Amino acid sequence: INVVLTPPPPPPSQPSRTVSVVTQPPVDEAVLVASLGAFGTPRSISPLAQKGAYSATFFDLRAAVAAANRLHGATLGGSRVRARFLDDAAWRQGLLAVHGVAPTVHNVEVATLFRNCGDVMDVRGGGGLRVVCFYDVRHAYAALALSGTELHGQPIHVLTAALAAAATGGGLSPSALPSPPAHSFA
Repeated sequence: INVVLTPPPPPPSQPSRTVSVVTQPPVDEAVLVASLGAFGTPRSISPLAQKGAYSATFFDLRAAVAAANRLHGATLGGSRVRARFLDDAAWRQGLLAVHGVAPTVHNVEVATLFRNCGDVMDVRGGGGLRVVCFYDVRHAYAALALSGTELHGQPIHVLTAALAAAATGGGLSPSALPSPPAHSFA
């Protein structure tokens, strides 16, 4: 008899900051928490209805991607691990809307300013509105302090994307929002 072992399929290609981790048979919660913490600081770890299943939400999108990529198909405490991204908008929590940007300002200049607060994943938009996406939500919150900073002699106003969308009646265009990154980072 010829037995061929195939690796499990990779996690979904649409990453989010929230990862579902299922171990069969279930492992001790402390082992799972320690394993997830090895990839970065989890914002929260919650048990799911299924025994041995947890959701882990990370502050940093890269930590969630690393956890999903490295844990999926691995063995943890003698148990097989399945990890996948949960379909949620948690990764968008790192988005900021920047209003009042002078039309002469390039997105590279916006990124350079915001990199003082942390790693910027992307800057989109043009004209008076730009959308800045951070990998880590803590860096996005720190960048809110940049409101009032002048770029090309014009003060900018920085809001969370959710607050900006609410203030404009949901007027942030989906095309202005960055797509989730591919699930493998260099």
